[in-house]
Amino acid sequence: MTDPHHTSPEVHSGAEGYWRELLFWLLLVAALKALGSTSPRREVAGMIETCGFLFVACISLSKLRTLGLEFVEWNRIGRRAIAACALTGLVAGAAIIGVARLANQPIGVGAGWNRAVLVIVLGPISEEVIFRGYVLTVALWLTRRLAEYPAAKLSILGTAVLFGLAHIATRGMTGLQLCCAVMTGCLYGWVRIRHSSTVAAALTHGMYNLALYLSYWCGFSPS
Repeated sequence: MTDPHHTSPEVHSGAEGYWRELLFWLLLVAALKALGSTSPRREVAGMIETCGFLFVACISLSKLRTLGLEFVEWNRIGRRAIAACALTGLVAGAAIIGVARLANQPIGVGAGWNRAVLVIVLGPISEEVIFRGYVLTVALWLTRRLAEYPAAKLSILGTAVLFGLAHIATRGMTGLQLCCAVMTGCLYGWVRIRHSSTVAAALTHGMYNLALYLSYWCGFSPS
């Protein structure tokens, strides 16, 4: 006779199998909302939630397999790849800073520690999950009948254009900044495919934004 109070191992496994995915989404959304608040208490809470999210994101590398995150490629990368992505982001940021100075245009960063955390940490992760995770995956699927190299190029470019268009509504966005968004979008897409990991793209994106903020903090560039 079957015990009505007995829960099969499969049920327990299914319930426990997506706790990482739940925490990933819940902490990311909560941190984004809190850091975007004007309340000092909410900003502090957002910082705590950001630390919690980063912890979950790190221990979940190559383990997110449900709740839609199976399409994101949140995969672990090696030390050399980490160094290469970090350097790539910093160099790209330096190049854009140089272009902005020559054109005498702002680089689009703002004051406030909470905004810095949003732009350097949470923004790159959330944007890369969306664009180099979901959108690029869909683009690659739509171009699957093409040869591998043309399909990758077309998917990267199409995703980058959408990435740039998504920034049009940003306050103070200039034509130069829009072009930079498309170009860096192509870079992040290449990094994502090169390393088969959205983590690599998010790291490159974060280091790019860090370079912009370092320039702003050191007084090299206007906001």
